[in-house]
Amino acid sequence: MLKKKFKRVFLALDTNNIKTAEGLIKLLKNDLAGLKIGKELFSNYGPNIIKKFKKYKLPIFLDLKFHDIPTTVYKAVKVVDSLKVNYLSIHGLGGSSMIKAATKASNFTKILTVSLLSHHDQKSINEIGIKQSIQNEIKKLVLNALKNNTSGLILAPKDLEITKKIKKNITIFVPGIRTKKNKKNEHKRTMDPLSAIKKGATYIIIGRPITESKKPKKTLKLINKEIKNYLEKN
Repeated sequence: MLKKKFKRVFLALDTNNIKTAEGLIKLLKNDLAGLKIGKELFSNYGPNIIKKFKKYKLPIFLDLKFHDIPTTVYKAVKVVDSLKVNYLSIHGLGGSSMIKAATKASNFTKILTVSLLSHHDQKSINEIGIKQSIQNEIKKLVLNALKNNTSGLILAPKDLEITKKIKKNITIFVPGIRTKKNKKNEHKRTMDPLSAIKKGATYIIIGRPITESKKPKKTLKLINKEIKNYLEKN
C-alpha cells in the first residue's frame, strides 16, 4: 500500500449519483489522499453524504466556496465544523471580515481560501471589473487570505508561481489538473499532476481524468507512481 506521505490526490466526486461516487471510492480508496465533495453531490444529498462517506476513513474536503456576508458564513461554517469535515472552501473575494468569520467559526475544519477560479483568464476577470493583471489580483487575494489566518489555499496550477516568494509554510490544494492526454475542458490555467507537485502543490484535486478513464485504478496508480518517484528524490 502506498505510504501516506506519497498520497497527494484528492478525488473530485463531481456527480449527483451516490452509487457512482461510492463505486469509485471503493475502487480507489487505498490510493487516495482524500475525497472532494462538491456542490452537485452535496446539493443532492446534503450533510448525510458527509456522514455516509466518513466510513471510508479518508479526509473529506467539502468544496462549497462560501461567499456571503460574515454572519451568514460564520453560521454556515459552524454547521460544517460540527460534521467534522476536514477541509472547507471559502472565496477570497469575500474579504477580510468574511475570512475572519470563517476561521473563527471553525474548531476542527480547516478553512481553504480560493482566489480566482481556474476557468478565469485575463479577459474574463476584466469583464467583471477587475482591471489589474490576473497575477496581481491573485497575489493580493492570497496575501489577504494568509493575513486573516486561513489554513490553506486553493490555487489554479499556473498560479503556483505566485506563492514562491511568500515565506510561509501553507497547505495548497490545486484543481484543474489534467494529464497530458486529457482535454482541458473549461479550465484555463491547467497543468499535469507531476508538474503541479513540482511547483509546490501539497495536494492535487483530480476528477474527470480519473473518473472518466477506462481504467480509473490504473490511471491513479500511474499518477501516484510519478509523484512517489519524484518525492523520493527530493
